Amino acid sequence: MPVATSLTDGLHAIVGADGVFTGPALAEYRLGPATPHAVVFPRDESEVSRLLRLAWEEGLAVVPWGSGGHQSLGYPPSRYDLALNLRRLNRVLEYEPADMTATAQAGIRLADLQRHLEAGRQFLPLDPPLASQATLGGILGGNLSGPLRCRYGTARDLVLGIRVAHADGTITKGGAKVVKNVTGYDITKLYLGSHGTLGVILEATFRVYPRPPAEQAWWLSTPELEAAHALAIRILGSHLAPTRVELLDGPAGRACGSPAQGPALFVSIAGVPEAIRAQAVDLARIAGEFGTAPTEDPAAPRTWAGLSDFPWLNAERNGKGHGAIWRGGVLPSDCARGMRAIHEASSEWADTAMAASVAHGIVRGTFRAETPEALARSLAASREALAALGGFLVVLDAPAPVRAQVDVWGPPLDGVGVMQRLKAAFDAKGILNPGRFVGGI
Repeated sequence: MPVATSLTDGLHAIVGADGVFTGPALAEYRLGPATPHAVVFPRDESEVSRLLRLAWEEGLAVVPWGSGGHQSLGYPPSRYDLALNLRRLNRVLEYEPADMTATAQAGIRLADLQRHLEAGRQFLPLDPPLASQATLGGILGGNLSGPLRCRYGTARDLVLGIRVAHADGTITKGGAKVVKNVTGYDITKLYLGSHGTLGVILEATFRVYPRPPAEQAWWLSTPELEAAHALAIRILGSHLAPTRVELLDGPAGRACGSPAQGPALFVSIAGVPEAIRAQAVDLARIAGEFGTAPTEDPAAPRTWAGLSDFPWLNAERNGKGHGAIWRGGVLPSDCARGMRAIHEASSEWADTAMAASVAHGIVRGTFRAETPEALARSLAASREALAALGGFLVVLDAPAPVRAQVDVWGPPLDGVGVMQRLKAAFDAKGILNPGRFVGGI
């Protein structure tokens, strides 16, 4: 549907003619069956505020947009008029190496921020999937993280303050730009993981860390998944300080570079070389208790990039025509049980590849099946298997016929009523990412 001339004029008045895309370029911003009427590219937060105010007054539905790499998350929008692309808001606003804090705009790519922090030999310890293209706004909106959460936690642990544009264009901030903050409501965390439904993140202040002078990684293979998991729990409960402890089944291990054919554990340790050598000796001793030995990974940087991207990029291809990727959660003590339950529940219909961040009980993987129906059965059965362990499963990406059969978020949560009330309070007209989140929020 073409954009009305009056609306086009209003958008041009805010961002200029070169800041509005219409026509064939809109296909890139399609989400399921929905395509926006226009894409707008604000240059600063004032333009974001004015665009949202215009959308509020006109009742236009707005989808915030970064690189687009994670837009498959959630339902397609129930309404979709404008895609709000923040790629021009891509500056590092403040960086204080001595205070170990940095403030950056939401449209900056994580990779570009990391290069900026290199000047102070520091880094932001976030390694979400597709980190080379992901923007800060997308990472925070989805509360995305990767294997490094074992040592450093998630975005919720690293964000000190945030600046947000609300549905009516009002700009507010939460938190502070210092590590020590006052006691009060930590409203910042409301926006992290809200999938752009409560406000548009404009900038964030992070706690950053010194770049370790050295880091090494090892593969540890065992005959059974349960043995590898027991070894992981033993490592996490020891005096060792690993940066990553990843449990992989055979297919996932082969996709990520494991030298073994069966289950494997991937462990990395960072610090000064002397400390790494000492911990490597203790790691070998602990591994010996389980009848295995560490094999150093000579391509560790490439491996941990692959682990962060799994299963988005490097899931093992097995020739079957339909694929889906998913994320689940169980207690850390149940990672092996959860992976085993998924395999048993899905093996009749699909091939699987799975990995788990053991410290936090996060399981992620891929299914590949001959038909969309088989793929849907695999996802539904695996969701039930994890639910029996007190866990959950979310579909991250799947073909449209599968999404029509399997709810991507799963059964409604106990707190969905609270979430809906928050949505009504923050966005009474329901214009921000409408219908994309849990409970149709």
